[in-house]
Formats: sequence, structure tokens, C-alpha cells
Amino acid sequence: MKQKKNKLPFAILAGAVIGGAFVLLRDPEERRRLKEQSRTTKDSVSSYAHEAKENPSETKDAFVSKVRRFVSAASEVVTTVQSVYNEHGQEIKDKVKEIKEESEEVVDTAKEAGAELQEAGEKAQEELSETETEAQPPSEDNVVEVPAQQRH
Repeated sequence: MKQKKNKLPFAILAGAVIGGAFVLLRDPEERRRLKEQSRTTKDSVSSYAHEAKENPSETKDAFVSKVRRFVSAASEVVTTVQSVYNEHGQEIKDKVKEIKEESEEVVDTAKEAGAELQEAGEKAQEELSETETEAQPPSEDNVVEVPAQQRH
């Protein structure tokens, strides 16, 4: 069982490498883009590493400053979202409830209208059947002979 656990990460990595290689072989635009991104990333990392070697405390201070700005911005976003929720949360909930109730009323009305239409259709069908029965020519059994009137 332990051998299978050790092989799984290798199999996943091998599959990713093979899949990536296949994409790169098939798509020249993707190869160009990947090459450019790799160069850009390498240059950025090299530049950062060079700065860190030359001025370690400045690089650390700049990094800490960036992290603090990010945390501050994220905190502002959270505060703004919380404020909007506090101010308008109940209003939004009420609107959602109102829309839900109105939707249920529309569905109920549609069901009632459908039932009434079905009932009207059945009655119309019954009336049509009765009318057809009454309009049929009399059969020989029901024929009554009327004596012809004499002319004066």
C-alpha cells in the first residue's frame, strides 16, 4: 500500500508534464506566450534577488510595506462590504421575500386560471357533443309521417 502512495504524486506530475508538453507541441502561440512569461518571470525574480542581495533590509522593508498596503486595502474592502450589508441587508432580504411571495401568487393564479380553462373546455366539449346529438338527422325508427295537405 505504501508503494502506491509514493507513486501517486509522481503519476500526477508526469501526467501534468505530458499534458503540458502536448499542448506546447500542438499550439505555437501557446509556446510563444509561455516563453515570454517565463522570461518575464525570470527577469522579475532575478531583479528581486539582486536587490535583496544588495540591500536586504530595504528589500525586506519594501516587501513588508507592500504586504501592509495589501492588508489595509483588503480590510477596507471588507469594511465596505460589511457596511453595505448592514445598511441594505434587511432591505434586500425584504425585497427577496416580497418577490418570492408575488411569484407564488402568480403561480397560484396561473394554476387557478388553468383549472378554470380546463373546466370551461370540458363544458364546451359537452355542449358540442349535445348539439351534435340533437342536430343528427332522425333515424328511420324516429320518422313520423306528416300527411300532405290538400290544396284548395
